[in-house]
Amino acid sequence: MAVPTPPTAGEPIAEAWGDVVHDQVVAMEFQAGSFIANAPGGSTFADVGVVFPHPFAAGSKPTIMLTMGSIDPTAISAGHTSVTNVGFTCRISKGNGNLSAFGWTVTYLAFGPRA
Repeated sequence: MAVPTPPTAGEPIAEAWGDVVHDQVVAMEFQAGSFIANAPGGSTFADVGVVFPHPFAAGSKPTIMLTMGSIDPTAISAGHTSVTNVGFTCRISKGNGNLSAFGWTVTYLAFGPRA
């Protein structure tokens, strides 16, 4: 979508500009949360199903960002798979071997079209 020129001070807002603001800003939503990912000792990964507080627009796949608490980022990572408008799967994995039996706090931020 081409972005129209924004209005200058004192000028009426053109419908095309208003449509862009509405469709690209107002119609989007942020959702955030956190959870604990537990892994049985000796596993190479742990999967956690996450359900959004309320769904995004039907058929959409929101953008997801994940962060983890204070651990060595060179050894353990969090990624997302199976993203839908209602949730996603978070996978905790260790690049150099098996996970220990421990719980990791993961925080997510999801951004996508409002339902």
